[in-house]
Amino acid sequence: MRAAAATAAAHLSPRLAARRAAALRPARRSSSSRPGARAFGGADDDPRRETTPAPRADAARDPFPRSWPRAMGTIVDEKVAYKRYLAVFDREVEFPPAAPDAGSSDGGPPGGALLPRRVRYDIVGHPRSDFRFAVVFPFHPATADRPAEVTLIREYCQASNALGLSLPTGSFDPGKHASLADTATRELAEEARLRDARGAMECLLADENHPGFVESKWCANRFKPYLCVDPEPIDPEEAPRRDAEEFSIETERVGIDRLERLMYEGGMMLPSIVASQMALDALRRRGAIPPRNERA
Repeated sequence: MRAAAATAAAHLSPRLAARRAAALRPARRSSSSRPGARAFGGADDDPRRETTPAPRADAARDPFPRSWPRAMGTIVDEKVAYKRYLAVFDREVEFPPAAPDAGSSDGGPPGGALLPRRVRYDIVGHPRSDFRFAVVFPFHPATADRPAEVTLIREYCQASNALGLSLPTGSFDPGKHASLADTATRELAEEARLRDARGAMECLLADENHPGFVESKWCANRFKPYLCVDPEPIDPEEAPRRDAEEFSIETERVGIDRLERLMYEGGMMLPSIVASQMALDALRRRGAIPPRNERA
């Protein structure tokens, strides 16, 4: 475990690595170590979360997903600018010396000297979830009386202030989930009211050690796509309770042709589009669905 932690934190300066390790130790919820910053989990924190999960055994590791395949710069400073459910990090990164770029806004160092370059960035993510998310493709194989279908989620999207489409998606909870596959199983039950009856939740990434797709270049969150074949319905009374913000969730089963049209109409969340495309490719390779119809 210590070796893994050292590898994950290799892109940090020694001072920042020590600060990160200290920050992850249990702390009082009512105070902040930085003047002017709100406490993590203070009185004005997310009212839906009243407790904090117990620290994980490997809590001394770097909390951010590791760089893949390798880190490009060294993180020399980092502060939390804002945190509720999302957190915004003010990060300073140092890059190795390089020749000045004539097209850059700063013109390079004085006299053309080759000096390390430092740049500040805003990074957004969900630290409570270890920045890890699962996206599940619930596939219902064709039967004698119906074609193959997929279960989609329709719910309110706060950024667009409109209804949007997605696959069942959820964040890793260190206090509840032993793995991201556990997250996928629970979100399938919570959002889609479906059960992985065969116990065959399959990650679609070719490399099982890959940390997952980056949500965007300024977001630390990473998601992994999963495929669940032939899930069974769950009685809503027995399904896990949905969170308060999931009040608008509706489920819909659609055929493959309809799914592919929805993927390109602009109303589906990007992680769900990626997961859907990977799942459809995998199912076609296995002969579970026919080849894609080429449309003019």
